[in-house]
Amino acid sequence: IAQDGISFRASYATMPQCVPARTCWYTVRMSCETGAPTNGDSCRPDIPDLGQWFSKHSDYHPVYAGKWHVNGRDVAKSFDLIYGKPQGKGEYMDGAVARACMGFLDNYNDDKPFFLNAGFMNPHDCCYTVGARGGQGKFAFAKEIADELPPLPENFVKSTRKGKFYSDWTEEQWRFYIYTYYRWVEMVDAEIASLYDAVRSSPFADNTVIIFSADHGEGVGFHGNVSKGYMEDEAWRVPLTIVDPRADQTRGVVDNQHLSTGVDVTATILDYAQLPPMPKMTIAKSLKPLVEGKEIEWREHVIGESFHGQQVAVRDEQYKTILYLNPKIKTKVFDMNADPLEMNNLMDSPELGETVMQKHKKLLLDYLDTVEVYDPPGNAKKKSHTLYLDYYKKLREEA
Repeated sequence: IAQDGISFRASYATMPQCVPARTCWYTVRMSCETGAPTNGDSCRPDIPDLGQWFSKHSDYHPVYAGKWHVNGRDVAKSFDLIYGKPQGKGEYMDGAVARACMGFLDNYNDDKPFFLNAGFMNPHDCCYTVGARGGQGKFAFAKEIADELPPLPENFVKSTRKGKFYSDWTEEQWRFYIYTYYRWVEMVDAEIASLYDAVRSSPFADNTVIIFSADHGEGVGFHGNVSKGYMEDEAWRVPLTIVDPRADQTRGVVDNQHLSTGVDVTATILDYAQLPPMPKMTIAKSLKPLVEGKEIEWREHVIGESFHGQQVAVRDEQYKTILYLNPKIKTKVFDMNADPLEMNNLMDSPELGETVMQKHKKLLLDYLDTVEVYDPPGNAKKKSHTLYLDYYKKLREEA
C-alpha cells in the first residue's frame, strides 16, 4: 500500500484512544466537540455521522464491516452493515471482516458508487497478551523464544507507577510484549493484504481511492509505556497512507512535512466523493490536493486532546508541547527534529522551553476560538466533560 500511495508520516490522531478518535473520524469534529472525550462517553445525538451524510447528500452506497466503537450511535442505522457484532479480538474477527468486504466487492453490481469501511481490530490484541487485567497470560512462552525477542526501545524507562500491571515486568517480559505486538501487526497485515489485492483485481481497481490509517498508537515499551491515551508520539502519531490509482506523481512518496490530524481523513473522503462539508467542519482539511502532488497552503501545527490521559498537546513543524490538566505535573516541550524519541524535556532549559510553551498556549487559545467546545446539559455532563471544560476555562482566564 505504501509503495502504491503517499504516506503522511506527520499524521496524528485527534485523541489517542478508541472511542474519541473514531467519533472524531465519523463526525469530522474534534474530541472536545463530540460529547465523547473518553471511551466511556457517547457521541452527542445532534450531529450527523459520515454514513448519514453519504446517504443524505449523494448516490453513494455507504457500507460498513468490523469495529465501529462509536458509543451511542447504531452503525446499522448509518451504514449498510455487512458484518456486525464482531468479536472483541482481532485474532477472531479480522479475517471475517476481510472476507465480508471481499464478498461485497465480488458481488457488487449496482450502478451507484460505494464507500466501503473495513474496521480491523489488530494490533489491539496486544491488550490481551498479558490478560485484559494484567494477568500473566502467554508470558511463559517468552523463554522458549528468548533469542528472537527484540531489544527494548532506546528511550525505555522502567515504570515507577505503582499499581500498574507492567510496573513489575522483567526485561524479558517487556521484550516479549513488544515481540507479540509485532505478531499482531503481521496478523492484521495479512488480512489487509487480502482485501487490498481483492480491490486491485476487481472491476473497481482504476477508480477506487484507498485510505489506510489507525485511530491511535501504542506504547510498545517506548518511555516504559503500554497502551494509549498520552501525547508522546508512540501513542499520538498514527499511520496514514492514501492510494489514488490516478496519482502517479505521488506513488511511493513519503511525506514528512505536512502535519495532519484524524479529521483530515474525513475531509479527504468528502472531497473525493464531492460531498458538501459536514456541519462546523472547522479544523479538517482535505489531503486530496497533496495526494495529487499540488502545492497548496497548509497548516503549521496540529492539536491533540487526551481527556483520558488529562493532557493536551500542540505540535508544530519543530516543537511539541504537552500540557497536563493536573497543574502538579510538569509541562513537556520537545524538539521533534533533534529529539524524535522525546528524551530531553526543554522545560529543563527554561528560557527555550518557556518560549515554546507560551507560543503553543496561544495556538491552543486560537483553537478554542475555532471549535465549538461542547458543554452538555447538566444531567448529561460527566466528569470527563468537566475535565476539559474546567481546563479550557482556566486557560482562558490565565490568558
